[in-house]
Amino acid sequence: LEAYLALCQELGLDVLLRPGPYICAEWDFGGLPWWLLDRSDPVPLRSSDPEFLGRVETWWNELLPRVRPFLAANGGPIIAAQIENEFGYWGSDPAYLERLRSLLVCGLGGAEACPLLFTSDGTFWPDLQANGGLDGVLRTANYGSEPRKRIAELRLAQPNGPATNMEFWVGWFDAWGAVTGKSYRSAEDVASTLRESLRLGASVNIFVFHGGTSFGFCGPGANVGTTGQYEPQVTSYDYGGLLDEAGEVTDKYLKCREVMAEFLGRPELLKKSFPRALRLPASPPLELEATLSLAEALPFLQRRVAVSAMPLPAEQLGFGHGYVLYRATVPSTLTGLPLALGKDAVRDFASVAVDGKVVGTCYRNDSGLGSREFKLPAGSGGKSLEVLVDIMGRVNFGPSMLSERKGLVGPGSVSLGSPFTGPARALLGWECIPLPMEGEDLEKLPWDPSQGASPRGPWPGGPRFFRYALFVREPADGFLALDGFRKGFVCVNGFNLGRYWEIGPQRSLYIPAPLLRQGRNEVLVFDIDHAGPPANSAESAATSSAPAPRVVSEAIWNSGALPRGAKEAVADAVSGLGAALRSFSGSGD
Repeated sequence: LEAYLALCQELGLDVLLRPGPYICAEWDFGGLPWWLLDRSDPVPLRSSDPEFLGRVETWWNELLPRVRPFLAANGGPIIAAQIENEFGYWGSDPAYLERLRSLLVCGLGGAEACPLLFTSDGTFWPDLQANGGLDGVLRTANYGSEPRKRIAELRLAQPNGPATNMEFWVGWFDAWGAVTGKSYRSAEDVASTLRESLRLGASVNIFVFHGGTSFGFCGPGANVGTTGQYEPQVTSYDYGGLLDEAGEVTDKYLKCREVMAEFLGRPELLKKSFPRALRLPASPPLELEATLSLAEALPFLQRRVAVSAMPLPAEQLGFGHGYVLYRATVPSTLTGLPLALGKDAVRDFASVAVDGKVVGTCYRNDSGLGSREFKLPAGSGGKSLEVLVDIMGRVNFGPSMLSERKGLVGPGSVSLGSPFTGPARALLGWECIPLPMEGEDLEKLPWDPSQGASPRGPWPGGPRFFRYALFVREPADGFLALDGFRKGFVCVNGFNLGRYWEIGPQRSLYIPAPLLRQGRNEVLVFDIDHAGPPANSAESAATSSAPAPRVVSEAIWNSGALPRGAKEAVADAVSGLGAALRSFSGSGD
């Protein structure tokens, strides 16, 4: 953090500090730590509850002394600090906001050193600014369109002082499974909205100028939609920002630069050119070196085993991200009954195996008839049951955060029986195995052929690791396409690039040049839902059935339900219609 603030100072950038405790930013759990949910009665989040405020004070006692030297009063780049974030959307607790203000002022060195404090909320309903703001603290508005209307709404809550668009939404984030494909907003529409805001005398903070990538497991958050569907965010946080995920200048940047040059009276800004950075050349499918099933890798991955009558959520197992493996034995007296996963039990994607063979998968949103039931194979004796759960992003917005535990959650998360077999029977006696899949764990994988690793196949379907070699002449930025893979994550030279999922819309993962080296690079893919060979396959044991990643120079995204280019055409048409209507309404002023 200190190095980043020092770099901002070196580059002459001003800093608006958002110290939380809640920051949203489409980050896992809104930036709050997962361990606030490790009890059966979670700490009351974002409230004046003494325990929550005590946790905040402990955090800020560590954080604020680190940023204090970088305050403007001390010659640093931090010119303002935000209290909470969009609290008006959460509820009403003035005592909480007042306590945060007091802690901030004190932690930043008192009133003389403390920079300008502000709050940031929507203006779409009057209660947002009323409940999210504080008297004596600058209120700011978050919006992406209709500046005249939004600034007027802000003025109802704050008649005087600067009108500030603290988050000017120039694009939007993307969720796995979005039928519309990647979000899109035209450069012309963004520039037009920016121009209107500036003409109205507003200050504008672009959100986002550069979004980047949510590497690893703990980055991307999630929302719960209006229909109650879980909407986890993809790995890329491109967002449609002024710079793309790889940091390249976009048309949106160039159009907004034209507006800024006009308002600043500095036409020389338009003369700057931006040559594209070197990219990795496209490659054929990478060479598979070895593969391991999760069962073969498990002795090297598991750190401990917790034994419980019922499945325990990840938080109660003492970790927050990665995977959880649950094991139980189905008694022989119950093997004739189907296995059922509770309605809200799977957080967030599960692979179910019986006696080592995958019998199906279940996603958190699955609700179709029979989508959470699994038929147990016939046979005498008890059955060994394994449920591997993929922990995806925690909800980062709204009251659903209060119940956002991961793994198998809730009473009756796993049962036996159906509506046709009488009351459900509980399945008791579980082993719960945390699998964080961190770098130190993955380094232990037994890739020696004598330990079971082999590049030869085909292999049965189910959770599996694949190791590939990527040879690079000169390190440069690139993207890794995951054609043929279903769901999992990718590491390059031990660095977790993030999650992939075949449902899209994101179909490739960004590889920054500093992760690569000349010569051989290791690419590790874990797929929780490896398909295995095709049914009735005639492939010999010497034939690999593994898909192979490949390097591409540009990001790959699904276009969604609309044909490629149609969404952009619709957006441009709407933008043009909006401009025409604004022109028409303005002519009558």
